[in-house]
Amino acid sequence: MYNFDKIVNRKNTNCYKWDSLTVKYEGVDDIIPMGIADMDFEVCTEIEQAFKDRIKHPVYGYSLDVNKELGPIIYDRYKKKGYDIELEDIIIGTGVVYIINHIVRTFTKQGDKIILPTPYYTPFGTVIENNDRIILPCEMKLVDGIYKMDLESIEDQIDEKTSMFIFCNPHNPTGRIFDEDEMLELVNLCQKHNLLIVSDEIHSDFIFAKPFIPIININEYAKNNTFTVSSCTKTFNLAGLKVAFCFISNPELREAYLKAAKHTGLGSVNVFGIEAIKAAYLKGSQWEKEMLEYLRGNRDYVLNFFEEKLPNIKVTPSEATYVLWMDFTKSGKDIEEIQNILINECKVELNDGRIYGGYVGFGRMNIALPRCCLIEACDRIYSVFK
Repeated sequence: MYNFDKIVNRKNTNCYKWDSLTVKYEGVDDIIPMGIADMDFEVCTEIEQAFKDRIKHPVYGYSLDVNKELGPIIYDRYKKKGYDIELEDIIIGTGVVYIINHIVRTFTKQGDKIILPTPYYTPFGTVIENNDRIILPCEMKLVDGIYKMDLESIEDQIDEKTSMFIFCNPHNPTGRIFDEDEMLELVNLCQKHNLLIVSDEIHSDFIFAKPFIPIININEYAKNNTFTVSSCTKTFNLAGLKVAFCFISNPELREAYLKAAKHTGLGSVNVFGIEAIKAAYLKGSQWEKEMLEYLRGNRDYVLNFFEEKLPNIKVTPSEATYVLWMDFTKSGKDIEEIQNILINECKVELNDGRIYGGYVGFGRMNIALPRCCLIEACDRIYSVFK
């Protein structure tokens, strides 16, 4: 029903992914941007129609009770996904990073340490440091080609100043879906040291390799000490609408969250964000199904391409998400110059691995684009690195 091969011209639409290229790389033309994690696919027609229907009423004022309107829809969706939640656990918010920022400010203090597995999604680090907290990096290790957390490596660095663990599952940028035993080890560590858990699970709809288990399902400690954050915006390509939600099962934590949120406007969601959630979760299932199959094809194409043609560039066999973590350190090129080579010679933009915690010679590739563009990008990389 839906055409994901269609090329949509996003230039000159104030689009960060496309319109920032001329500013960042002056004089370099015809770059294929594969960094910023939104899709180059059209929004499904059911969501577009919902917007048109809402526009027919020409007033876009304040909403009465966003939680009451959207809570049951989100609840039904996530219960079907296996989440151990109740309706009252759901709190609507402006966006995933905004919610995490609010949690950090509300439940930790200046100077606190926050554990963050690396490589990490860049805004997590920004939120921690901009709020005068300290990143306690927990480097993930490659085990048989799979990134796994090395929790033992940070045990002796945890002290009374350590108050929180920011977890991302499925993991951005490596694409890991963490196993139940890995999450149990994480929860046990947090219980031992009385740490709160923030779990970003916005990529949990993009599952390709194995089942996904929410961390709140692990045990009672996880359920009562976790803030789970997610959104429909990643799945349905609606990032510009700024709408998300948080699950808080512990009534005391939920009350403290809501009390602090009253002073920030965090729960004030724009009217089209409201319509987006309703249309996406009630009418978007066919688009979602076809989109996931298309992304699976894109993922398989890239993995096969680099394994066959550029085996010295290691692509992590992503289990989820639409980003791929790529290691250029054995490519034969100067690892300090990888990003310059990609931009100036390949005319392909990947996110530089350095922004994920200092991974020089690595890059993150966004594969949510028409396949002809994906093929062209891979061919361009091959022409320079072969």
